[in-house]
Amino acid sequence: MFRRNNRNKLIGRREMQMNYSIRIFKTKNQERSTKAYASVTFNKCFVVTGITVRENKNGELFVSMPSYKSKSVDDNGKPVYKEYCNPTTKEFRDELYGNILKNFKEGINEHEVKGQDDKMQIGISLNTMSGTNIEAIGRVYLNKCFVINNVKVMTSEKGSFVAMPSQLVNRGDEGKKYEDVCFPITKEFRTELYNAILSEKEKVYEKMNEEFMQVDKALDGVETPFR
Repeated sequence: MFRRNNRNKLIGRREMQMNYSIRIFKTKNQERSTKAYASVTFNKCFVVTGITVRENKNGELFVSMPSYKSKSVDDNGKPVYKEYCNPTTKEFRDELYGNILKNFKEGINEHEVKGQDDKMQIGISLNTMSGTNIEAIGRVYLNKCFVINNVKVMTSEKGSFVAMPSQLVNRGDEGKKYEDVCFPITKEFRTELYNAILSEKEKVYEKMNEEFMQVDKALDGVETPFR
């Protein structure tokens, strides 16, 4: 179950435009609605995979972020799909999606966009969980304009570890296996990001324990309801 103990640790006060590069992989069968797959690498240290360029029934192209089928349904009883990650501002969404579509239309397989700052700013928001091997679940924000959902802190015999959002992928002869949708690609940023997440988890649990102690203290001396 969730215990909501929301700490939203955002570093920096303004939205920073990131450096990022786009890679486009066109599908062999252009008659299908999925026209291409794409990946985006932020600041040469964090990659998002599973992005698609699709065509709707009206022949209009659009960008679809990697998503999963949730347990929720809409008003028509159809499953609701939620994104693993996505831009959080209209400005960055328009810029990123516009560049992906532009590259696809112009046949550009790789393209780099220069931002204003080389430093990746990290924001972390976690909720604690109990009764499972998941200690906490939450979101990671990159430069206050992109969010990764369903980031988990798991527990094992060796201690706590960070699990990025993953999905089951069919690799043919290799069979099906879970692969991360988005993840750090450098040792330095992986260490920085995972340490920040684990540190935030500890702070959330410390705050939760303080709240429990305050409740226990308030109950001291209260007469029991039993006669």
